[in-house]
Amino acid sequence: MSGYFITGTDTDVGKTVVTACLATLFKNQGKDVGVMKPIETGVDPECSSAANSDAKFLMEVTGNTDQEEEVCPCRLKIPASPYQAAQMAGTKIQPSTLIDKFKVLQSRHEGMLVEGVGGLLVPITRNYDVSDLALETGLPLIIVSRFRIGTLNHTLLTVQAAKQKGIIIKGIILNQQESEELSDVEKQQGKLIEELSGIPILGTCPYLEDISLEGIQENLPQIQQAFKNGNFF
Repeated sequence: MSGYFITGTDTDVGKTVVTACLATLFKNQGKDVGVMKPIETGVDPECSSAANSDAKFLMEVTGNTDQEEEVCPCRLKIPASPYQAAQMAGTKIQPSTLIDKFKVLQSRHEGMLVEGVGGLLVPITRNYDVSDLALETGLPLIIVSRFRIGTLNHTLLTVQAAKQKGIIIKGIILNQQESEELSDVEKQQGKLIEELSGIPILGTCPYLEDISLEGIQENLPQIQQAFKNGNFF
C-alpha cells in the first residue's frame, strides 16, 4: 500500500468522511496509515477541535502520533479557496513546504491518505492548484462524488482535469449525504459515470448520521460491505 490522494467534485462533497472511512478500513486490516490535510481553510488555528477541523478529525480516527503541523502545515481562518484566503490574510502558501511535510509523513507510514481541499482546480497559489499538489505526491487519485443530479457533469469534468494533468485515477466513490432513500435517477448515477468516464466506481459511502470516531466504528460492517469491491490494497 502506498496510499491515495482524495479529491472531490466540489466542496462539502464528503471527502473527509470518505477519507476517515478508508483510514478506518486500512487500520482494521492492520495497515499503518498516515493521514494528511495539507491545507485547511475556514478553521481558526487557535480554536479548533475534531468537530470543526478535518485534520484533527482524521488524526483522531487514525490515532496516530504525528504532529499537527505535519498533518496540516497550512491553516487559514478565512473560509475561501487557499489562494484567496492567503491573499486576504496577507500571507503566501509555499507548495514546497506542503510536499516536504508529505514526504516526512510518507517515510514514517506504510501508506498515506491525503485529503485535498475542494476540487482539483482550486487554486493554492496563482500558478499552482490542487491538481499540481496531487501530481507531486505521486499518489493515485480517488474522486468523491455526490448522487444528486449534476454529478455527471461535475464528475466527468474532474476526471478530464485529472487525465489532462497526467494523474493516475484509482476510481470514484459515491457519497450518500442524505438519509432519504435514493431516487431511481440517483441509483443510476454510478453506472452512468462508469459508462461515460471509463473509471470504476470503487464503492458507495453509506449515510452516516453520526460523523465521529464512534459513529464510523459502529457502522464499520456496513462500510466494509460498501467498499468491498474497491480492491484498495
